[in-house]
Amino acid sequence: MKQSFLLLALVLTAISIVSAQTKSDDPQQILERASAKLRSSNGINVTFSLTQKDKYGHTQGGAKGIIKIKGNKYYVKEGDNEIFCNAVQTWNYDGQTEVTVSKAENADAGDLSPQQILSGFNKADFNFKLISSSGTNYGIQLNPIDKRKNFKQIIIYVSKPGNLITKAVITDKTDNITEITFSNINLNAAIPDTQFSFDISKHPGVEVINQ
Repeated sequence: MKQSFLLLALVLTAISIVSAQTKSDDPQQILERASAKLRSSNGINVTFSLTQKDKYGHTQGGAKGIIKIKGNKYYVKEGDNEIFCNAVQTWNYDGQTEVTVSKAENADAGDLSPQQILSGFNKADFNFKLISSSGTNYGIQLNPIDKRKNFKQIIIYVSKPGNLITKAVITDKTDNITEITFSNINLNAAIPDTQFSFDISKHPGVEVINQ
């Protein structure tokens, strides 16, 4: 699970726009509108569905779960596995015998956290362009400037009516693909701060591994 979300887990400054595009189709503005909408929320609750494929298009696995976000804090649950982050520490719990604890800022610089995917990216870190504006979604391609990243391309889909990120497709350096679809997005979720910290007292016998 950790690997899946680090591949996201998500998520803008060189702009490639053809002259026929209108201001409303500017990829920077599209992403900024989506990011601003989510940042203005006091609590976000989202259902996700994740599929992984190899470079030949063969499905290698999948997962479903929930993501909760409140500012810089987030919680991810997939089956028994859980990730807690209170913006200071991150706990990666395997749901059974151990939890790995690390500083939040120590996340691999080459990876993406879930709240990045949903609420925005550092614009200085990517080249991006609009690749599709047909239908009800915009498609925006992002390529990291730093080639040390663990992924080489992300395609973000943003809904036109709601200005919400509905899907992300991440291609890693070996051309394997992780596709994550977001649904049931609640921007007014009441989430207690305790949701974002792992309570060891409620998990007796669990081994704590500090990194």
